[in-house]
Amino acid sequence: MSKHLKTLHSLFEKLHNIKVDSSGYSLGKATILKVFNATNSYSTEDILARLTLIDSMYSTQMSRRYYGLEELAKVLTEINQNKPLEKAFMDFLQDKSYNPFIIKGKKTNLFSEKYGIGKNGEDKGQAVSLISKYAYFETEFRFPIYDSIVREMYPRIWNYCGFKEQMPEIKANDMVSFIEAIDLLISKLDCTDVTYDTLDRVLWYVGKIYRGNLSLVLSMEEYKAFVKLYSKNKGGFDVANADLNLLPIPHDNIVYDFFVLAKELKLLDNK
Repeated sequence: MSKHLKTLHSLFEKLHNIKVDSSGYSLGKATILKVFNATNSYSTEDILARLTLIDSMYSTQMSRRYYGLEELAKVLTEINQNKPLEKAFMDFLQDKSYNPFIIKGKKTNLFSEKYGIGKNGEDKGQAVSLISKYAYFETEFRFPIYDSIVREMYPRIWNYCGFKEQMPEIKANDMVSFIEAIDLLISKLDCTDVTYDTLDRVLWYVGKIYRGNLSLVLSMEEYKAFVKLYSKNKGGFDVANADLNLLPIPHDNIVYDFFVLAKELKLLDNK
């Protein structure tokens, strides 16, 4: 096993045993779970409340469309009347050529449909990211989250691991190719502690640090201390050039491990 794979295995093992931390990410996740538990009648209003919160906390931008959230809530309500949403999403994972989503009496690929319109009445496109995040919570974290950070970090982790076979292509807004790529990466990592949930958390945290967007990664106290250290840096924070020993985070905190991995990935990119 390569050194980098050992590093990732150790990180996943540590993450598997940590369910909550003080970051904005963990607080947001706990908040969404609480709302899901309180809105379990699966009425359109309940599902709309869930979607609105996810859209707000994950910045999926669905609220910027006209009628997008409402239309998607009605579709999910209809699907649930034919088959429980959790089962429908899990069936889709088991056989991605099969569409378990019944909309207007027809089997439909929920992820390829368009939701909402623009100011001029034109279609505004798919909602893959928002739907995948809804499915993630509906299935108790057993469905992979599709978003820009995961897509950005996927090839970096693949190259970091040094896998010899060609990296799979993840097509834009294509949930099938995304799931296939994530499944292959999990298989290649060959670690019992790697799940959709733990992989998403690693890619998300490391991706945020890689980009220099830290408000959801750190607690407010940590972020204030961080700003004092790096506010004078021209061009903002760049993990590749940062002295991680100066970070206002204990070295036994897993967030520190995410900073270390983000730095390694960025230094590899800069070679």
